[in-house]
Amino acid sequence: MYEFIVKLYHLALSSQLVSALLEPVHILILALPLVTFFIALIVLAGQLQAKKSLTERNIIGTYSFIWYLAAAYLLVILPLPTRSSVATLTTAEYNLRPFYFLSELKLLTPFQLHDPSTWLAAIKSSTFFQPFFNLLFFMPIGAYLKWRHHWPLWLITLTSFTLSLFFETTQLTGLYGYYSRAYRMFDVDDLMMNTLGGVVGALILAVIPRKWRDRDHSTELTQASHPINWRRLFGLLIDWGLIAGFDLIYFVLVQHFDWPLTRDPRWLYLANIFLFFWLPARLNHGKTLGGWLTNSRVIGTDGNSANGWQLLIHYGGLYLIGLPLLFLDLWLFNQLGDMPSASLNRLDVYLVLVSLILLIISYDVILTFFSRRHQLWCERLSRTTVA
Repeated sequence: MYEFIVKLYHLALSSQLVSALLEPVHILILALPLVTFFIALIVLAGQLQAKKSLTERNIIGTYSFIWYLAAAYLLVILPLPTRSSVATLTTAEYNLRPFYFLSELKLLTPFQLHDPSTWLAAIKSSTFFQPFFNLLFFMPIGAYLKWRHHWPLWLITLTSFTLSLFFETTQLTGLYGYYSRAYRMFDVDDLMMNTLGGVVGALILAVIPRKWRDRDHSTELTQASHPINWRRLFGLLIDWGLIAGFDLIYFVLVQHFDWPLTRDPRWLYLANIFLFFWLPARLNHGKTLGGWLTNSRVIGTDGNSANGWQLLIHYGGLYLIGLPLLFLDLWLFNQLGDMPSASLNRLDVYLVLVSLILLIISYDVILTFFSRRHQLWCERLSRTTVA
């Protein structure tokens, strides 16, 4: 078995695309959104077990925070340079001088405290915007921990500092040794501004009257009603496990035995959706192979079997719109520059728009797993549901 796995690995290295995907750091990036989703499921299931009930607002709030942490981590590590380019870097790896950005602000901008006409030019410079961005970056942490868990200010400060130290250490160690040296600078100013951002976020939330913060008219889900749809989740995992096995066999046949099949991953992806979702559901009264094993199926909202068009809209919304948006979002993250900028460019706008759409879709998905009555947007559009 070991020799077979080693052979497959070396075989994969002969393919430029697969070789790139097998790099540990790329596996991390591709897996992070899915890991984030499953961590959110586990955390929310634990909260439901402990508190016996959750509202949809609680679910969305907790999931947003976990999603934010994953996005923050991507912002810290992306874009990824090549190992060879990092090996030739001669830039400083760390700055341990506190408030160094103030010295740079005076040196590199026309800023004069007594002359307001110089303020705008200074604010637009990266020297000002980077520390200001670091402050804004951590404000959601303090706000969430104060709102959702009512943590004291000292604990929020310690948590913000610890998380910032983790991010800075990630950069200093060259992504935990993946690179030969740091490809971004460890900066004590970042530590201070991040920590301050967490404190400011908590203080801003504390100003909002508690009756406004705690007002919640969303649907309440109780543990006694068994809201978590485990059958649907396990069925989905089985289907994607089968797809992974199919793609592995396909890859071996094409790469090793030279079968005359397409090597374009886009066509393989479409074939996966057709062969493992649409076709079995069409032939088996709405049941995929995973659905057959877990006794769950897609039906029309009228109780009848879903027709071909309904299944196409149902699965097309999930896998031809939702999942490609995730890949597009990761690609846009990797196109960002190393430094935040005070001016928006088209990539920034695209990233914000795609991330917001993806976040709304992911809200829809997480609520579907935690409420048996909730329908995905593509289910409402196709007039289908999972029974």
